[in-house]
Amino acid sequence: MRFLIQKIDKEIRHDFSFTLLESIRYQKWLQQDKNAITVKYVNCLANDNVWFFSPFHEHYIPVGSVEFVLSWMKRFGVPTPKPVNVPEELFDFALRGIFNGPHYDILDILDKRFVKSNDHIKGFKEVIDRTYPLPEGNYQFSEEIRIESEWRAFVHKSKLVGLHNYSGDFELFPNIDTIKAMIGAYESAPIAYTLDVGVVYNHQTTFVIECHDFFSCGLYGFADHNIYPYMLYRWFHEYLNKNK
Repeated sequence: MRFLIQKIDKEIRHDFSFTLLESIRYQKWLQQDKNAITVKYVNCLANDNVWFFSPFHEHYIPVGSVEFVLSWMKRFGVPTPKPVNVPEELFDFALRGIFNGPHYDILDILDKRFVKSNDHIKGFKEVIDRTYPLPEGNYQFSEEIRIESEWRAFVHKSKLVGLHNYSGDFELFPNIDTIKAMIGAYESAPIAYTLDVGVVYNHQTTFVIECHDFFSCGLYGFADHNIYPYMLYRWFHEYLNKNK
């Protein structure tokens, strides 16, 4: 496995990069087998978002910000992934009205909706009504919902391997069986991904917020050193194989 880690002003800034290095140290792969894992770094200036990838970097898995990874993909001719948002297979777990459609579907909505781009990661994301001049494109439209507690589930090979609170009341715990039901329903899922879920007080219902492919994902304390490098590696190579 070969990883290319982003540095900003010669420092590592992302929790997922720190955890990767700790996983490598924990397993002592570098000491046991020099060919097992190779780590290299690419630096940029803060707020610059400009990286210089050499042809040699094509054989590495980029680990860094979304912009860093997408820049690597563009440099080496890899199609950039689109947002996962809420997969249609999980609409029944949304606890809110939700649908996908083109920009002009906003004209059919009478009240406000949370609207997120289905075309671009870190693209348009706002709560708007039908009067908003929504840019041309494809979107996911969701009814607003109050979220009391937010958790990130980590999924590898269709198994729940971690669950960490990232916002709200950490004492309001999600229903594990519901999360596992979501994982089972998401049949088109990649080999590794995150599943963000929310909980509401009134009847402590657990519902899906959104999903993310397994790159540039905040870990919020997830640190399974036995599988974490493999999750990065397997997601990336699965994606490359599907998009050759």
